[in-house]
Amino acid sequence: MGDALLDPSYDGFQIAVAVVFALIAVSLALFFAFAARQAGREMSLEAVTEAAYRARPLWLAFLAIVLGTIVCVTLFFTPYRPDTAAASATVKVVGGQFYWTMDPKSVPAGSDVIFEVTAADVNHGFGVYNPTGQLIGNVQAMPGYTNDLELSLDEPGTYLVSCLEFCGLKHHDMAAEFEVTEE
Repeated sequence: MGDALLDPSYDGFQIAVAVVFALIAVSLALFFAFAARQAGREMSLEAVTEAAYRARPLWLAFLAIVLGTIVCVTLFFTPYRPDTAAASATVKVVGGQFYWTMDPKSVPAGSDVIFEVTAADVNHGFGVYNPTGQLIGNVQAMPGYTNDLELSLDEPGTYLVSCLEFCGLKHHDMAAEFEVTEE
């Protein structure tokens, strides 16, 4: 159950995020309510300044802890670190002026596919469209670098691959097809 809470697709994850947000919001509201209550008292400018300077390091520490925790937790959910062990197929893709090469050119339906995308010459935009024409994923194809795009391909049919970044005079012709076959 503990691992399920960290799964972003699990409804409990969203509930956990909402609870943490609510706790932080209530804490801040209580802090400001306390500060407002203190503001009703007659105080000299020096006393207010001294209190503010004492509170600044605590406020900074609070923000650093909260924001640091948020950054550390969300790093595990970045879409650019696919779980290659969970992938059922890997497709190597190379884009060039004005073509796409893919190996293999088909996978069975229900596959979790990782497209390993690079370019032979200039930057290209690797876009995958499902059989109904909807864009389901895209990633940059850059020379000397491989980007991974992880997609779950459940619907059998012919998928269109197109370049989404202007790469030269025949950019509009840079398209290919990819097959998702019945299981």
